[in-house]
Amino acid sequence: MTTKKQVVEEFRCRAIRDAALRVVGRKGLEKATVDDIAREAGVAKGTLYLYFRSRDEIIEKTIGAAVDDLLARLQRAADGAGEGPFDEALERVLTAEFAYFDENRDFFRLYFASGEYSEDRRLRQSRRYRLHIDQLVGLIESGRRRGELKSLDSERAAIAIAGAARDLILRRIHEKEPPPPESDARFLSEVLCSGLAARRVEG
Repeated sequence: MTTKKQVVEEFRCRAIRDAALRVVGRKGLEKATVDDIAREAGVAKGTLYLYFRSRDEIIEKTIGAAVDDLLARLQRAADGAGEGPFDEALERVLTAEFAYFDENRDFFRLYFASGEYSEDRRLRQSRRYRLHIDQLVGLIESGRRRGELKSLDSERAAIAIAGAARDLILRRIHEKEPPPPESDARFLSEVLCSGLAARRVEG
């Protein structure tokens, strides 16, 4: 059973992480300080050190929590798609993913630009990356069982989808006015599901 103390601690930690998102979004990783984050969160600097050992740990935990929130949103999107067609399910998941990054655009724009999002960092967060790949594998396997998709390596297909989505996200967060999330989601889903080749008209 969750105690009152645990509830208060989680509330404080979330408030601090949310403050870190806003501060980094405005100032960037290099210029964001513990003082800035404490001021943004409305707590004393010493209070932060009750929950986090350093500024870097605040940032690391903030990234982790953001990714956990994203994964939960993607899972809800996948669940909401039910047993619908694969292309519609994929589009729904991609829309949720693009919308999440749009909502936290300033933070992720500076985060990616800082070089923090390296291959090494991604691999160190392998549990979360693995969960995302597993979500996509689940969608692909469902499509195969319904006869919508050809027999293929579901793992490699999931990695390809995740990579394509990541690169489009990088483009979106640097655009002044990116298309609506559902527009890019539909575009990517069509490219992945139908390919780029024009259909030939039999004469």
